Amino acid sequence: MEASKLSGIGRRLFEIIEFDSSEELIYEIRKHPIGLVIIYLMGFGVAAMLLVFMVIGPIFLSDSSSDYLGFDTTSLKLVVSLAGALLAILSIAMTAIGAYLYQSNVVLVTSEKLAQVLYKSIFDRKISQLSIGDVQDVTVTQSGILARMFDYGTLTVETAGEQQNYSFTFTPKPYHAAKAIVGAHEENLKKFGN
Repeated sequence: MEASKLSGIGRRLFEIIEFDSSEELIYEIRKHPIGLVIIYLMGFGVAAMLLVFMVIGPIFLSDSSSDYLGFDTTSLKLVVSLAGALLAILSIAMTAIGAYLYQSNVVLVTSEKLAQVLYKSIFDRKISQLSIGDVQDVTVTQSGILARMFDYGTLTVETAGEQQNYSFTFTPKPYHAAKAIVGAHEENLKKFGN
């Protein structure tokens, strides 16, 4: 199989999945960019709220409140500002990690198998491989107006026997991906039979 047809992340993951030399890459499924927008909006939204807290929090700790609290609030203002800044930086770092993990998820469809790499955390990765002949059904679900407008959805591959179904969210052009999987399955049936 030629790794040159893969995206950069697909080429990196190519090394950890077993492929036969006779296998042909049919389709690479990556996550839709709209998911990144959601990750960035949430992460930077939290960071912005923390930065606002960092600026506004010390204002509420005015010099008149030190009489009410019974101690000098100057050091407390500094602690509140530093805590807000530290939490904002942590939020931005967690957003970057979440974006990296999101982009690292991939499904590779070949003439012989379906290989899925899912990252749940930095240290938790799940690699699943399924013979393309074991595919029973492919379902596409598009829920909501954004999914229809931006053409993404959830791709579910039902498998034969006791194997767990494959589910891949935020699949771009999910009907094209489903068509590629079904086409690979039908070609496999013609070549090898049931």
